[in-house]
Amino acid sequence: MKKEVKLNRQDFLKTCGMACLSTSVLTAALTSCASVYYAQAPRIKGWAIQISKKEFDLDPNGKRQRPFMVVEMKNQTHPIYLRRVGGDNYTAVLMQCTHQGNDLNAHDGYLSCPAHGSEYDTDGRVTEGPAEDSLKRYNVTTDEQYIYINIA
Repeated sequence: MKKEVKLNRQDFLKTCGMACLSTSVLTAALTSCASVYYAQAPRIKGWAIQISKKEFDLDPNGKRQRPFMVVEMKNQTHPIYLRRVGGDNYTAVLMQCTHQGNDLNAHDGYLSCPAHGSEYDTDGRVTEGPAEDSLKRYNVTTDEQYIYINIA
């Protein structure tokens, strides 16, 4: 014998709303955690941070590549957002909000400030305030094996 469960409209809407909210929060949390890669073996070489090009590879053949990575070094106040533009071209910007100096969050295609909502494009230009100034950019060069971020 089946027992019928009746929900009134208000309980039904509460249940559905909580399920939708939980799903969206979980999805956002998992997406944000999984999408940021931190450079594994950056080294200082002269006045540059040296990163192996292989760190951008997602498979052994290099056919799939990461669009960006975050570079952190000891004694560095803020991380650097290193983005592969295409071919052998890369850009690098300091992940320090120009509004009040907070660390930025890295995303594929933009950077955001969790404190006040400022957003920047991958070249460091402000796309959403309250920040007004662009991020510090670094000159990036390469050779056959490495990417060099000139921090001088």
